[in-house]
Amino acid sequence: MRTALSGQLAFLIAAAIGALSGVLIVPITTIYYDSGFIIGLKGFVAAIVGGLISYPLAAGAALFVGVVEAFASFWASSFKEIIVFTIIIPVLLVRTLMSTHTEDEE
Repeated sequence: MRTALSGQLAFLIAAAIGALSGVLIVPITTIYYDSGFIIGLKGFVAAIVGGLISYPLAAGAALFVGVVEAFASFWASSFKEIIVFTIIIPVLLVRTLMSTHTEDEE
């Protein structure tokens, strides 16, 4: 497959996924000019929780973040964004503590 065709196909798939996401998100939320920012941040949280290594882990983390947001909106609706964004803190702490540090010699 040609490189240019691969790039065009990637943009086509990304546009289709974006359009489908827009169609799915409209019935459950009010859309403003800056609504995509919060949705993008929640996607970033899901990507970090998933590890940025594999797509299935990122998809599973996105489902986890969605479930946490759904429960948070039911139990504490005024704090649902805060609850979703604090998911990233323990994940980053655990990954930092479990990583091996090497010191560079100068």
